[in-house]
Amino acid sequence: MKRLALLCLPLLLAASPYPEEPVARAQAIIEEAERRAEGFGDLQATAEMIIRNGRGSEAVRELAISILDLPDSASRSLTVVDEPKDVRGTALLTHTDVAGDTEQWLFLPALNRTKRIAASGRSGPFMGSEFSYEDFSSQPPENYDFRWLRDENLNGQPCHVLERRPKAGTGSAYGFQQVWMDAEHLRIQQVHYFDTQGAHTKTLTAEGYQRYQERYWRAEELRMRNVRSGAETLLRWSDIRMDQGLSERDFDLNALKAAR
Repeated sequence: MKRLALLCLPLLLAASPYPEEPVARAQAIIEEAERRAEGFGDLQATAEMIIRNGRGSEAVRELAISILDLPDSASRSLTVVDEPKDVRGTALLTHTDVAGDTEQWLFLPALNRTKRIAASGRSGPFMGSEFSYEDFSSQPPENYDFRWLRDENLNGQPCHVLERRPKAGTGSAYGFQQVWMDAEHLRIQQVHYFDTQGAHTKTLTAEGYQRYQERYWRAEELRMRNVRSGAETLLRWSDIRMDQGLSERDFDLNALKAAR
């Protein structure tokens, strides 16, 4: 886990562009982060998923990921397993509508079967990793209540620390999350996940941010660590391409089987 430094003096002295009240301050930060991230259109990338259990054993999955950004926080995503051969063609399709409601489907090529993932099942691990189905879904801000907790340095970077609590009815398995966003670019640097009992269960760290089309930042590495078992999963992105001409037709249910 990355070391947290004490609040630095320059950060205390700097004038903040955000309100002082914690809820209003958090909302303003999130709205600005969304404004900077919106409008990228579509994205395609490959990713290597390295799964390590608490005893050091390792498994590797090669993924192809496509994302479609739609108006008003709606989105589509399709994640397809390319390797290893025994799970090739396994595909996860996610639809998030303008109200923030999410539907997910999983295609299992060995059974030639598509199954819908119920909200209660989205806490389950995707491909045996520390990333859940929920983690692979869009997380529109409309689904959360935010609160600013503090500003502090994380690995030398001034960061805003926010609490993100899922609203009732969203189907999230998490009780709440604590999110570190760097103050300059409002990029997620770290997330602590807590269960409904308030216990810290997982930590996500994001590293190696690169800028695309002069304004969109994407992390090259996402590391999810289970704080109880010590298991972790590294998701290493590469070959990120935007404006590939994708449409909603590329993300309908027929796309699951076609992904093979």
